[in-house]
Amino acid sequence: MVAHLSKPVDVNDKDELSRDVKAWRAREGFTAEGAAKLLGIPKRTYEGIEQGRGFPYPLLLRVAMDSKALSPDREHEGGRVTSKSRRSLEGEFDG
Repeated sequence: MVAHLSKPVDVNDKDELSRDVKAWRAREGFTAEGAAKLLGIPKRTYEGIEQGRGFPYPLLLRVAMDSKALSPDREHEGGRVTSKSRRSLEGEFDG
């Protein structure tokens, strides 16, 4: 169980992961293609997650979705953080 998220979740629950991924994408305003690029995974893999087929690293996916670095107000280029936005992230992950 992961307790640092808004509520405890079973990270291996494919249905819960599917619901959370769909909600994240809707809340952030991403297309499926844009979300996949931002997460660095193939679009078909992303679509499979939304369809409940799971993902081999669900905890990492949840951490990525919870990251402020993946918000739509950040400057991204082709799903990758640009050097300009990378500079703005410096220190965001420092202790």
